[in-house]
Amino acid sequence: MLAATIPPPYPDRWFYHGIRDLAPWNVRYLPLAWCVAMILADVAGSWLPRWSPTLRRPAWSALLVVIVAFAVLWTLRVPQWLGDYSGLDRAGLPWFTIEPAEPLGAFTSYYTLHWGTALGLKNSTSVGLVVTTFGASAVGALFLWSRIVSPEWPLVFAMLISSGFMVLFCGYPEKGTPKSVALSAWYIYFATVAIGQHRAVFAAAASATLALAGLMHGSALCWLPAHGWYVWRTAPWRQLLVGVIAFIVPLIATLLYVRSPYAVVFEGPWGNIAAPWQWFKQYCITNCEYDFWSVNHFVDILNCLLALSPAALLCLPEALANASTIRERWLALGSLGWLFLSIAWFPVFGYLSDWDIFAGTPLVISCFTIVVGTRLMPAANFRRLACAWIAGSLIHTASFWWLFHTPL
Repeated sequence: MLAATIPPPYPDRWFYHGIRDLAPWNVRYLPLAWCVAMILADVAGSWLPRWSPTLRRPAWSALLVVIVAFAVLWTLRVPQWLGDYSGLDRAGLPWFTIEPAEPLGAFTSYYTLHWGTALGLKNSTSVGLVVTTFGASAVGALFLWSRIVSPEWPLVFAMLISSGFMVLFCGYPEKGTPKSVALSAWYIYFATVAIGQHRAVFAAAASATLALAGLMHGSALCWLPAHGWYVWRTAPWRQLLVGVIAFIVPLIATLLYVRSPYAVVFEGPWGNIAAPWQWFKQYCITNCEYDFWSVNHFVDILNCLLALSPAALLCLPEALANASTIRERWLALGSLGWLFLSIAWFPVFGYLSDWDIFAGTPLVISCFTIVVGTRLMPAANFRRLACAWIAGSLIHTASFWWLFHTPL
């Protein structure tokens, strides 16, 4: 209820921006209304019956979920574009395919735009189709992961897809981040199975997916410490070897392409990919909108997490204190890696225009807090938490989605 006592625009500025035109009452009461909705949903969860449906063919069910998710995400695609692709339909076709922070993301977007133009599609349409496809596949990954986490997997699935990071998959036209977050969802599924069952094929899939996610956008490499410590270190040596090879192969393939005579790159033969200090100096020192460790710095981080995963953020401290299994500690370390990214990069990329870079953080902390909650909480209490989570997240997600349908 603390949020209800603080006047706008704090502590949740996105919330006000997104819903201010829809609210029939004074915006100062929006946090109070949000809190009341979560409390009512929590109480309603007390009467929610146990529902643990069994699927005979989960792979076919996942395919159906992907198809439905694509239709829904495409219907909800956003027209408000920020970041690198602002004014996408008025810009010319890109001439470069490699960038330092998102080499594979820029590469895939390059060919997406060129093939879209060849097929007579608008730039935004071709990019939106690819992003929505990746997003639909991420929904399928979250569906499969939910079945592993809890017998009452529909609640877990609803908790995840109600969160604000889903807006990223509504055709949001960015080069790498939507695809990278989608691949992170698959990484979470593959790594969870690999940790629980020690199956080499899933360990290889997790390593390869992590490498591809990192090449799509470098932010996904926040997973690397957790992956190395809990997936590779605990694996038998043959599984470790397969995993390391699967991780290295996409990296080598990218470097070979960059050095090939067929590559179209940006700023020299390496596309600036081998100049991290120059990139760090350009963006992380001289381009900050405000000082590190300032009040604005932490308020922006808080606003981002409140908009994209309000319930998970509130559950995070207790989850960190109670993580005990290997799977939970792996997700805990992954969460800390992503939180480090939010702290280290947020002043650089501004408040709203580059929110997509940090969309991986709410995905990871949501999965982490859900896993700990399913173990610690009695089933009836977890159902109450799930209902409150879904209500709070949906309100924020609808607000944030609406923000991208109105002029800034």
